[in-house]
Amino acid sequence: MICPNCQGNISDKRIRCDRCGQDLTIYKKILRSSNLYYNNGLSRAKVRDLSGAITALKYSLELNKANTSARNLLGLIYFEMGETVAALSEWVISRHFQPEDNDAEKYINAVQENPTKLEALNQAIKRYNNALTFARQDSDDLAIIQLKRVISLNPNFIRAYHLISLLYMKNGEKEKAKRYLTRVARIDVSNTTTLKYLKELDPQQISTRVDGSYKEQDNPNASIVPITSYREDKPNIIAYVNLIIGVLIGLALGAFLLFPSFQKKDIADSNKDYVDYSAGLVALEEKEAIIASLHDDKLALEQKVSQLQAELDSIEIPETNPNVYDSLFEAISMYVNELVKKENDRNLLQVAELIRTIDTSGYESERSIRLLDSLKEKVYPIASDEYYDRGHDLYSDYKYEEALEELHLAYEYDKNNVNAIYFIARSYHRLEDFESAALYYEIVINDFPDSKRYQNAKNYYERIQ
Repeated sequence: MICPNCQGNISDKRIRCDRCGQDLTIYKKILRSSNLYYNNGLSRAKVRDLSGAITALKYSLELNKANTSARNLLGLIYFEMGETVAALSEWVISRHFQPEDNDAEKYINAVQENPTKLEALNQAIKRYNNALTFARQDSDDLAIIQLKRVISLNPNFIRAYHLISLLYMKNGEKEKAKRYLTRVARIDVSNTTTLKYLKELDPQQISTRVDGSYKEQDNPNASIVPITSYREDKPNIIAYVNLIIGVLIGLALGAFLLFPSFQKKDIADSNKDYVDYSAGLVALEEKEAIIASLHDDKLALEQKVSQLQAELDSIEIPETNPNVYDSLFEAISMYVNELVKKENDRNLLQVAELIRTIDTSGYESERSIRLLDSLKEKVYPIASDEYYDRGHDLYSDYKYEEALEELHLAYEYDKNNVNAIYFIARSYHRLEDFESAALYYEIVINDFPDSKRYQNAKNYYERIQ
């Protein structure tokens, strides 16, 4: 197990870190809870309860973002649901937390090593976005065509199934919508959107058409014919005349109502070029505004560079000893070169050693002294921690004299490194140099009463008195 405070390796049975003294009780409970949610998500995924599994795995990652098993499984579920981008994102994050021996590397390679499949997945996403645009523009036919192509490219893309089902429901084609939703239910049995749409598609048991007439399905008395006094009348010519007159009036009324619509469509077609031209002007104005803004930013940067150059030129180097600042410039250059490297590859100990040898007696500029102090504040604590790590490892290997050399350097670079002070005292104690041990125990007791090392230092100090 990794200590959350000092990142040191510790036994799973420990409740406190041997290195930094951190209490691990709550931390271990959080890890156990994260693993429980992961197991829950795995159980749900095995029975294709993908939505429930996603919820459980997200809870697991909220408790422990470095739970790579949960993150890999979440990526697999996203991939199974057609969410390729979300799946790759989870696997990349998982690889960041665990660069070696991680199944996420295998999953990423499996996707990237098949360019044809990857291109098909990319095309599916692009076509889905086009279909979504068409649907918002009420071009349902075009959207459905695009979505059918999306489903053929990515048969598990649940969002595409939902959208095409919604479009079919909108156009009254409930059977087609139900067919697509049934396919989604096979992929994810508990998807709430799917269940909501299926509930809307429940058949209304009111009537069905049989031979041109309507018949009540759920009425047991539908077959009973009541006895009435009905008698067929003689043909009446007036009824036919009224029917013809009604048809003519209906046609005239329809033409009167539809003519404005046709006229409006013609006007809209004639204004189409004008609308497009106006949109082009707006886009052109936006581009010109962006160019003007970038030009202003460029002028501001050039002015700032000029000011910095003027300040640099104003620094006067003493003529008596022009090389007095060479060591400071060398330390700054070395520090900048180390910052460019990756954090694990940086070696700031040599920078700290160089800074420690700088003689400031010949400095005549207060700026140079402030710059050196600022560099010490950035480098010395890091160097102190590195020397402490070395000293602690030597202490753990029972090499107390060698550990003292490293721990004294850690203390020299950072007088507030209470861990280094404590283990200096412990090393002297192990070497039975009780006088020196008591001296450093007293520093911990008097100067760091709120630290985690206080109580242990006090107990050991009382033993050697």
